[in-house]
Amino acid sequence: MRNILGRPLGEALSSLSPDEAPPRVVETAAPRRDGQTRQEGTLRVVACREGVWIAARFLDANPERKNEA
Repeated sequence: MRNILGRPLGEALSSLSPDEAPPRVVETAAPRRDGQTRQEGTLRVVACREGVWIAARFLDANPERKNEA
C-alpha cells in the first residue's frame, strides 16, 4: 500500500488504481466550541484499516485571530 497518511483525502483517493475498490471513508473532527461539527480545514487521511480510511480536518493556514485591544 502507498503511503497515504497525511495526504489530502481527494489526492489519496485519486492515487487509487482503477481496479481498486474505493475505501469507505469515516470522517472525524473535534467539535467546535459551539458544539457544531467542524467544516473548515483540509480533510486528510489519518488512519487506514482494511477497506476503511479515517480522515480528519486540519487547518492548514494560521487561523485568523480577532484583534483584542
